[in-house]
Amino acid sequence: MSDTVKLLPCSTKDLSSQAPVLRISIARLLLVGFAVPPFVLAYMIVKVMLTDFEHATYTDCRVLNALPSVSAISRSQQLGWKLVTWMLLPLRALIIVLYWRYYRKVFRRAYMLQWLILFLFLYETLSTVFMARWTHISGDESIHMIVVCSIWLASFGYIGASFLCFKRHCTRFAVEPHQQLSYLLKRKLVIFYYSGTLAMWCCYPLHTMFCLPLAYTGFALAEYVVSWSLMGYLWTSAIDFYPLYLCRNEQRGFFLIST
Repeated sequence: MSDTVKLLPCSTKDLSSQAPVLRISIARLLLVGFAVPPFVLAYMIVKVMLTDFEHATYTDCRVLNALPSVSAISRSQQLGWKLVTWMLLPLRALIIVLYWRYYRKVFRRAYMLQWLILFLFLYETLSTVFMARWTHISGDESIHMIVVCSIWLASFGYIGASFLCFKRHCTRFAVEPHQQLSYLLKRKLVIFYYSGTLAMWCCYPLHTMFCLPLAYTGFALAEYVVSWSLMGYLWTSAIDFYPLYLCRNEQRGFFLIST
């Protein structure tokens, strides 16, 4: 005689085995994790200005410069920069998986676009790891310039492509209030990011080609805006996945649910 298969819970023991013993809010996890880098960068700027100002603001042109670049900050604060980079790596891997699930659901036919966005973000993530690995290298070295340009190009493409996809979805379909909030925040951050990028690349040749005083200060300030805008854009992933929870029970193991 074959064993009877239980289709419905028959006791409190059956119910307890189905109830999640672990329930973690994805939104809170991303909210806390991606809130760290903007504050750490602000702290590092202040610390470098107070403790290593002369060395961090030195340039080959030897003209007046009032702010250290992000590269100079990472060289001066190597340990902290590496710790933040490695701390964020699991969270970056998590949102790659989550956005892959999201894009598969929302843009079912645009396979190339899905993979392009995810590739750009993965490439940008790997570039940040390489930058943390070689923070001690001078800004004049070729490897440093390649890594920095890789980060900028990948983030430039990722923010533009992902925002256009998100905008298309929010303007064509009815969306939840948290998605509308995420769209409004993303739109402002995109404006800041591309405005900062334009200012950054206007100031850079003024410094390298003409050695104008304070030109590199303008470049560094624009670089801060670009960096904070990118960090804020990643932080909005907490709003995108607001109703999502990571759960675990005895029957199913780890699984995601949406409330």
